[in-house]
This record gives sequence, C-alpha cells and structure tokens, in this order.
Amino acid sequence: MNEFADKEFEFVVCIPARYASTRLPGKPLIELKGKALVLWAAEAAAQLGAKEVVVATDDERILAVVQQHGHQAVMTRQDHATGTDRIAECAELMGWDDDTWVLNYQGDEPNIPKANVQQVIQVVQANPRASIGTLYQPVQSTADLFNPNVVKLVTNEQQEAMYFSRAPIPWVQAEFNSLDPQSNQLPTAVSFKHHIGLYMYKVNFLRQFSQAPMAALEQAESLEQLRALAMGKVIVAAAAVAPMPHGIDTAADVARFENN
Repeated sequence: MNEFADKEFEFVVCIPARYASTRLPGKPLIELKGKALVLWAAEAAAQLGAKEVVVATDDERILAVVQQHGHQAVMTRQDHATGTDRIAECAELMGWDDDTWVLNYQGDEPNIPKANVQQVIQVVQANPRASIGTLYQPVQSTADLFNPNVVKLVTNEQQEAMYFSRAPIPWVQAEFNSLDPQSNQLPTAVSFKHHIGLYMYKVNFLRQFSQAPMAALEQAESLEQLRALAMGKVIVAAAAVAPMPHGIDTAADVARFENN
C-alpha cells in the first residue's frame, strides 16, 4: 500500500538519468560516499510506495550499474530534448496505460523528503484540472533571485503556474530600481518562489507533451515546463512542506554531499 497518499491512489516512479552533463559529465555514475549518484536516487525512490520504480537512461554503463544493483532500468534514445520526453518514452516501453500517474524523481536530487512526495501526490488529487503537480519553496537571497540556475515561478491565486523563468520574476519595479544586490535584502512587495523540479503527471499527458513541438519560450529559457504552459496545460504548484536539499550539479555539490 502507498503510505503517502489515499489508499486508492497508485503511481509509478521514473528517474531520468542522462549520461551527458555540461558541468558534471557522467553525473549519474559519479560516486558519493562510495555509491553512484543514480543508485542513491533509485534506493530513495524505492521507499516511496510506488508500484514500480524505473531508471530511464541513454547509456549502457548507467543501465548496467542500475541493473547490477537490483533496480529496474530501460534504455531510451539519446536525442531527447528533456527529461520529460525521456520519461514519455519510458512509459511507452513499460506499457503504462494513459491513466497511470508518474512521479518524475530527479536523479541528481537523491534526498528528496518523503513529505514533499506525499504533498505533490496530494496536489494532483485535489486539483482535477491539473495536468502537472509540482512544488516550490521561498527564494532565500538576492543571489538566488538573480541566479539563472534557480528557476523562479509565478502563480495565480489558485496556485496555478503563470510562468517560469531563470530571470528574477516578478520584477518589482519600485524596489528593483534601487536594490543593492550585495545587501541580500529581497523586495517585500511580493514573495518569490523557487521552483522545485519534482513533477507528477499522467501518461496521457506525457504522450501529448512528447508529440508537441518545443515552444519558443521553452527554447529561450531552456525550461521544459514552458512547453506544457504553451500547450494550455494547467500546472498546479504548492509550497513545499519540507526544505529541499541542494541537488548535485557541480563538483562543489559533490564535496558538500561527501562532507555531510
């Protein structure tokens, strides 16, 4: 039984694991405390009560490591534009039906709090209009606000996503004109949301998404969720109940993980 949601709710987990990485080549196989990063993710995902947990990769080395340690994995194409496109192919290979809920569990965030997984499940349960459920947490500093690697989110009053950007949004005109970036004082007129890349969606949506062309805004910002908005899909977001640990993106992140 799934311990994190209504007993009638069933879901599967897919962990996209691409070998190429600009900042950390071969990232899924980088060892952290003697264990490959992709295995940290697979082991954590196996504790979530899902019907199945599958690693979707584009590299035989990753496939071999995952399978050698008793986890399920499938080979997908190397030319996928995004992780969601890779998950869509995984869904086809696994034969999941259109109504299957899929949790996109990021392979470079091995310590996602279980409470946040429960929460994203509850988001889609509570919002029948949602094609995607996701989470966010507060932006903590002006450095993060202006950091293009920290994706910002603006929502409406119904907690539906209006836009995602690598730029500091929303732009608070009166305060930004005089903002001292070194002060670490965020504008107070609005709250700033840092998007967390944890997604829940159905296979039917994945199929539509993978068949749709990349949106101009998606290409400009390099953010796949903008394709879903361009398609007119509803993305519902909630404030994460537990802080998200820092993902593994750089050599400094590896060192931080090793030292904790």
